[in-house]
Order: sequence, then structure tokens, then C-alpha cells
Amino acid sequence: MSHPSGPPNQPPPPPNVAVPGPYASPPPPPAGYAAPPPYQQPGTPPPVLPTRVGVGGTAGIISQFMGAAGWSVLLGIVTIAVPFVFNRIFFFLPIIGFIAGVQAIRRGQLIGGIVGLVLNAIGGLITALGLLYG
Repeated sequence: MSHPSGPPNQPPPPPNVAVPGPYASPPPPPAGYAAPPPYQQPGTPPPVLPTRVGVGGTAGIISQFMGAAGWSVLLGIVTIAVPFVFNRIFFFLPIIGFIAGVQAIRRGQLIGGIVGLVLNAIGGLITALGLLYG
């Protein structure tokens, strides 16, 4: 009795078809396309030069309170302080300061804009209480 050369349930390969091995090279690219660059092993990355952190960190925080954010914070402080110091109420200042805070946030001054919004919300609350009970 003879032994079959392959597994019993596998059909024979079709004629004139080359069966690639497990490590065969890929087929050539179609005409009109450039071949991709060969793969290179990653080497040592270039050195990174240190930067000064102390000076830039402070300037970044101060820049958050320039322009519209600075106006928003200033109007919020005035809106909070004036009723207690001079016994007067400026009911338009919290609205203007709130608008300036929103503009500051839209321009990328997130910290200054949020501080301005909070100060103007407190100032608006003081103004509303002064108008109702003053």
C-alpha cells in the first residue's frame, strides 16, 4: 500500500501557478508608479537643545491678561469695588466686561477670559442686588 505525498483532503494546486514561499519578494509595482523608499532602521535621534523655561513661563501667563481679557478683568474689579467704596452702581459695566471676556476666550486668552467672566458675574450679581435692595 502506498502513502499519499500530501494531506488527504487538499486538492492539488492549479497548473501554471507559482506558489510563493513564506519569504518571497513582493511583486513589482504597476507601471507609472515609483517604488517606495527602502525601509531604514531608526537610528539615534538628533539631540534636543535645552530651552529656558523661567522667562517664557511668566510671559505666557501675563499675555493671558492683555487686550480684551485685561479689559474684562479691569471692568469686573471696578464693578465689584465701586459699590462698596463709592456707594454707586454701574449696571452697564458687567455687561461690557462679560462681552470682553467672551471675546478674549475666542481670541485664545482662555485664562484671562474666564477670570474676567467670573469677576463680571460677581459684579453683575452685586449690581442686581443693589438695584433690587438698594
